[in-house]
Amino acid sequence: MTALFILPIDVLVLFTVLTPFVGWLALRIKRKFLTGLFAAVGLILSGAALYNMYAGVSAGSPVLSAPYSPFSSFFRVDMLGFIMAAVFIGLGLAATVYSIGYMEKDTGLPLYYTLLLAMITGLVGVAFAADLFTLYVFWELMSVSSFVLVAFRKETWEPIEAGFKYLVMSAAASATLLFGLALLYGLTGTLNFEALASSPPTANAWLFITSIFILVGFGVKATIVPLHTWLPDAHSAAPTPISALLSGIVIETGVYALLRTYFTAFLSIQTQWFGILAVLSILTMTVGNLMALLQTDVKRLLAYSSIAQVGYMLVGLAVGTQAGLSVGLPSALPAGVETALTGTILHIINHALMKGVAFMCAGAIILRLESRNLGDMAGIARKMPITATLFAVSLFALVGMPPLNGFISELTLFTSTFQANVGWLGVAILLNSILSAGYYLRVLRTLIQPSMSEAVSKAKEAPAVMLIPLVLMVALIVLFGIYPQPVLKLAQQAAQELLRIRGS
Repeated sequence: MTALFILPIDVLVLFTVLTPFVGWLALRIKRKFLTGLFAAVGLILSGAALYNMYAGVSAGSPVLSAPYSPFSSFFRVDMLGFIMAAVFIGLGLAATVYSIGYMEKDTGLPLYYTLLLAMITGLVGVAFAADLFTLYVFWELMSVSSFVLVAFRKETWEPIEAGFKYLVMSAAASATLLFGLALLYGLTGTLNFEALASSPPTANAWLFITSIFILVGFGVKATIVPLHTWLPDAHSAAPTPISALLSGIVIETGVYALLRTYFTAFLSIQTQWFGILAVLSILTMTVGNLMALLQTDVKRLLAYSSIAQVGYMLVGLAVGTQAGLSVGLPSALPAGVETALTGTILHIINHALMKGVAFMCAGAIILRLESRNLGDMAGIARKMPITATLFAVSLFALVGMPPLNGFISELTLFTSTFQANVGWLGVAILLNSILSAGYYLRVLRTLIQPSMSEAVSKAKEAPAVMLIPLVLMVALIVLFGIYPQPVLKLAQQAAQELLRIRGS
């Protein structure tokens, strides 16, 4: 057991509370950027606190206590929680720095950065939660913050409509989830992950019904088809940094929550879910890619592609559920299970980087042209070459082109399906990757084609403060593709701990 004085979430809570006061002061002295800078410092310090956990979690010793943290007794941080928190804080920091340039003309920035930090706090709380009730509390913090951020630019009708749709669907999902948790507590007498894993509830009809409620509750946030309809509107209407966070980390939180739950509470019925999850994965990736092909709004296109990427992650979850009650017994684990879960966790990391860059590059172009229509962006690469180049790298990575990071995680998922003798799922990944190339290449063709409108001819490169986080993230996309071993090792350890192959 590793003990720390404070946890990253303590830092996040402190900075969330202080940001409105710093924002008020920044407005008084007419230095609006200081609010964003303060929020970025909070995320850097929370990242430093997270790094202090690495030695413990990498050795397989979950962090269970922090003497000066008010949240200590509610958390248990293992490698999977560490990875998720690192992704949340990392992309949150990139979006915050990017926002300093992107949001400089907006009003209400103290509220914006406060909500952004509150959302990251909720996300980290979900990753650290030791039980489903704690997870639910921070899930709601994340959800409420994101509702308001989607509707932040309330002067126009689109954000209000999208935010309201997101609110209604998420509220219904939260009620469904809460009912599922109540049923689970009634069946087991606990919501603690370790207790549920050490003594899985007996398989019966009520447990299966409970699993359906929890799947729907988490599935709305994860945008599993047909629970995905809020996402295209919310992602296109929200400020671009928030679109990047929604797509890069918020929807992945739903996948993370399903991993946690299905490998603790539902081990006794896990194998019964393989067929359902496999069908949902194919449906999700296919609908996402087909809908993306029809889009002319670049943010809606990227939003639908995020749905398709969740479909790939669900393949790993589906193959992983074949473990059933053999979890904790390495010799009894079916082939491909560990590889599948490793691929899903790795793809969560990679997708956050790829989609974060794609949305923010699109946002930089939208900022200059004041249009989300692809047709209006023709030839923009000639005026914004750095942004267009970074955009191209992220899109190639999303297709799964080597030697970029998307190729490694998709290959891992593809390999796991053949190891598990369900190669038809791997074929579905391959066909959908080819399908996705159609709309990604259409975006690239638009960026480099020679015709330029008057707006494009007057466009300038994005500000440096917006480009810096993008360059760093693209460097990671390339690095994790060329040299994936370190991050692959972390994902594999997280999968092993989820399967309880090594000490926890």
